[in-house]
Amino acid sequence: MTLNNNKVWQAHAAILFANLAWALMAPVSKSILLGGAVSPLALSGIRILGGALLFAIVALFFPHDEFFNQKVRKEDWWKILLCSIMMISANQGLYIIGVGFTNPVDASVMSALTPILTMLLAAIFLRFPITWMKGSGVAIGLTGVLILVLGSQRGATASNPMLGDSLCFTAQLCAASYYVAFRNFITRYSPFTLMKWMFIISAVTYVPICIPSMLKVDFSALGINIWLELAYIICFATFLGYLAIPFAQKYLSPTSVSMYCYFQPVGATIASVMMGVGSFSLLKGVATLLIFAGVFFVNKSTSTLTPKDTLK
Repeated sequence: MTLNNNKVWQAHAAILFANLAWALMAPVSKSILLGGAVSPLALSGIRILGGALLFAIVALFFPHDEFFNQKVRKEDWWKILLCSIMMISANQGLYIIGVGFTNPVDASVMSALTPILTMLLAAIFLRFPITWMKGSGVAIGLTGVLILVLGSQRGATASNPMLGDSLCFTAQLCAASYYVAFRNFITRYSPFTLMKWMFIISAVTYVPICIPSMLKVDFSALGINIWLELAYIICFATFLGYLAIPFAQKYLSPTSVSMYCYFQPVGATIASVMMGVGSFSLLKGVATLLIFAGVFFVNKSTSTLTPKDTLK
């Protein structure tokens, strides 16, 4: 196996780990929010601020290492700013606010649209062809996600579903745009350097919006379980999870990277069953197989055209 093939497999493993970490974050976040001590907006601010601090602290231990403290070109700062806004501030912020207005079913369906949006944007701006195998894979995977989502969540209410759905859709559009627009740019910097500055910028631009909600949290009254759950969200679902994104982008197509989000409902279902708050059924088993098949077809799809560069 060549070095390049090894990197490709490592990229698949990295983005799979990230999505499974985010999948487990769903029941963990729900556990935190059910206590009522932390609001969704406060949790979002804690997550981004905690991630930024962790990136900064780790970087301090390796002041002269290129991987941790690679020098950023002056002309690239505006691109990193856009990356931060699109992938962290807008994607996380708009989604959490949107969930507050709509119901979990609609929010999950909006999240499942990311691979479709990514595939379309990649076809338009990068000239990645939409092959029958790639299109079929996205459709099959989406079917599996819809079976899982619609079959597991019922009776949810929404105060303003149109507004909430629009915000959730915009959040996924921002993520898809990031996967496509910055596919070539992110190869210029190490994954750590890129995410370090993206989170630090988001801590400055987005976290101030969350401060009023964060100040309402009585941190001294939080139990050890909540602190452990917050540690998981910051260390695994944020720090390590987001490190996997730019690494995977270097070796996989935008659609392949985004397709792994279909594993989130699978991971969330498995975690719920293991935690005793969910059940597994034949229908969920079929849905899981459809998701695996969809990701397999997309990854097996080959491109006969050379992708056009966008932002470098």
